[in-house]
Amino acid sequence: MKYGKIALLFPGQGSQYTGMGKEFYDNFPFVKEIYDEASKILGYDLTDLCFKEHKLARFIHHGLDLNKTIYTQPAVFITSYAAYRVFEEKCKEEGIDPSVFILSGHSLGEYTALTVAGVMDYRDTLRVVVKRADLMTEAGKSYPDSGLMAVVSRKNDIDYQRLCDLCKEYSLYISLNNTKKQVVVGGPKKKMDELSKRLKKLGEIGKILKVEGPFHTPIMRPAAAKLKKELEGEDMKIALRPIMANVAAEAIVDPKHIREELYTQLYHVVNWRGGIERVIDNGCDLFIEIGPKRVLSNMMKDIDSSIPVLNVEDMESLERTLNTLKQ
Repeated sequence: MKYGKIALLFPGQGSQYTGMGKEFYDNFPFVKEIYDEASKILGYDLTDLCFKEHKLARFIHHGLDLNKTIYTQPAVFITSYAAYRVFEEKCKEEGIDPSVFILSGHSLGEYTALTVAGVMDYRDTLRVVVKRADLMTEAGKSYPDSGLMAVVSRKNDIDYQRLCDLCKEYSLYISLNNTKKQVVVGGPKKKMDELSKRLKKLGEIGKILKVEGPFHTPIMRPAAAKLKKELEGEDMKIALRPIMANVAAEAIVDPKHIREELYTQLYHVVNWRGGIERVIDNGCDLFIEIGPKRVLSNMMKDIDSSIPVLNVEDMESLERTLNTLKQ
């Protein structure tokens, strides 16, 4: 089948796992160069972080812990970017011209999408990602009793407006509008516990997430203001392909809108579901998730299961995706 409109998706924080990217690192010399250069920028061995399990990391003050924001975000970004480069090179090698008409990334993944679209060089993006992770961690430490909670419905679609009203009642905020059956809220953990008990009576589950702060809520405004200054100093080019913005849920290409999106994204709702529905409305007939895990692929089942989803994270998934595109 020939796909006419393909969208590339890039995952965010939460998709990390030990060993991610290793097969591409072992099989493609240019991927090794990407990791090596990233390690120089970061000041630590990225392959050690991504490929080796550090069982005692959480007990060591300066230990490399893949699940800590300051390490997760650079690692997921580089892993996803390297996976894209592999996908791009293999497509050229096998004479495949995928009809990619738009890119989208979930939270951190938006930075990968922008890099793939040529807005910034991956080295410059990495430096911004490091700054972003530092600012988010710093803000989280200022609110140690706050965090995020996933609201999940196993049966019916979540009544989004009702959840918004409940958040106001409990002094909480919508953080991520992911799918019809999963919405993330943020704020004080005590209030989230109270809301969780209320939701249980409505047949929905509230699960506290292991994150270091109430990301994508107004509590992050101070961090966003600092990030805005950082973004103002970055040289950005017009995107070669449009990016579906997390916050605005509309396609953006120019640096002015991109800077505003990245600034707003830090303290505003990530409307992932809304953005993906816009992509589908514009005729998308195939999604390809590029990066570790299949978090976004699984989300697609609860947004629109009629659109096929492929992924690229290792040699097996790469081969499967290339074979499908060749048909």
